[in-house]
Amino acid sequence: MKYAFVTRDDETSKKTALKIQQSLEKYFVYDEIDPEIVISIGGDGTILNAVHQYMDKDCAFIGLHTGTLGFFTDYQLSELDDFIQDVIHNEYKLFDRNLLEVKINQKEGFETLYALNELRLDQGLRTQTISVYINNVLFEIFRGNGLCISTPSGSTGYNKSLGGAIIYPGIPLMQLTEVAGIHHNAYRSLGSSLILDESQTIRLVSEQFQHASMGLDHLHYQFDDVESIEVRISQKTVKFVEYKQMSFIQRVRRAFINS
Repeated sequence: MKYAFVTRDDETSKKTALKIQQSLEKYFVYDEIDPEIVISIGGDGTILNAVHQYMDKDCAFIGLHTGTLGFFTDYQLSELDDFIQDVIHNEYKLFDRNLLEVKINQKEGFETLYALNELRLDQGLRTQTISVYINNVLFEIFRGNGLCISTPSGSTGYNKSLGGAIIYPGIPLMQLTEVAGIHHNAYRSLGSSLILDESQTIRLVSEQFQHASMGLDHLHYQFDDVESIEVRISQKTVKFVEYKQMSFIQRVRRAFINS
């Protein structure tokens, strides 16, 4: 089996990667170009970095967290020896996570990008006015700081901090959540998260998209002359490796309720 690392730039993560590589060298081949498994060492941001780096490869991802906690990671630093033994000796299962497909429609063409967690249109400097269409039917005209569209994987991230729902991963859904929406006699929007299935497309239209600024996972983009943004659940997925039998409910409890 061929594998690669994506490692956070700190001494603990680098030393951990070196120990893993030394332990695996008799069993597997290190290949940064065409790996079958990508080992992320760091935090959830490192996982996102790994996914975007190898998204177009036929590979699967697994994470070891070298900080205090990682929602995507099965293993903590204190479980390093267990991690190494599982990779060498144990069979694993593959778990698909859905991606967002984000189409940026510009005057001279379009660009398609992908996100594991979410798309963020969050402008704190001025109020945004965004027309929201669902399958080309006007749903609302939103006014406020911005909007977040998340996958089930991203539902435990920024979406949760906005008061959105946590969604079980593996279900092809996306969630539209407002960022500081304005609600008074003049302006009114839904005021709660909207969950849509894979047959739906969200189209966002705004004059303020002429110089659009948006976040996709840990990445930041700026576009000129944007006419609209279309978001749907992609048919493309990314695979995660599971050695440990840790349920989603256990992950949520570990991350948000107690250790």
